[in-house]
Amino acid sequence: MPAITPAPEVLLRHGPHAVTLRASLRAAVALDSQEGGMGGLYDQIGRFSLTAIKTVIRCACTDKAEAERLLTYASTQPLLPFMLDAQAACLAIMQVILLNNDDTQTGEAIPLRDYYADLFRCATGWLGWTPSEVWTASLAEIEAAMNAHCDRLIAASPDAERPPTTSAKQRAENIAAGLDPEFDRAALHALKARHQ
Repeated sequence: MPAITPAPEVLLRHGPHAVTLRASLRAAVALDSQEGGMGGLYDQIGRFSLTAIKTVIRCACTDKAEAERLLTYASTQPLLPFMLDAQAACLAIMQVILLNNDDTQTGEAIPLRDYYADLFRCATGWLGWTPSEVWTASLAEIEAAMNAHCDRLIAASPDAERPPTTSAKQRAENIAAGLDPEFDRAALHALKARHQ
């Protein structure tokens, strides 16, 4: 089971101002709803688009007033130092949002907006979180909580299908011997040992 950590945050400083960018569900939805979606925004930031950088800062900031103060201050200063730091911070927060998905999943690919809507629906419905809690949580936090909730439901239901307990090696040996591949020989020996 992967370790759970708080939503990743990136601190952007410029002059006397600082703003925290947070990889929350709110930021992910807001960024994906921009024209061109996440891909277009990522590409624009790579080309030093000031508009795109301001968009990411405004969408991912934890304090809107501080973000506006930082952007106002930056507009009175030479642009290059701000752009270098802001580009790095924006790309870092977008990378966290975009790379959240587990590449080992074999399900059908869905658009990001549908994925985000499913996360919101499950977190508010199944987990019982308030909308404000869901909007501030990271995608990884919501997924970890959903996985734990599903594991708990499976454990509480004696008739539920359980993941195979036999190792790949044991399954191969069972198939080669003409036995049931799900048969767990080690568990049988442990059971016999307890009752002797």
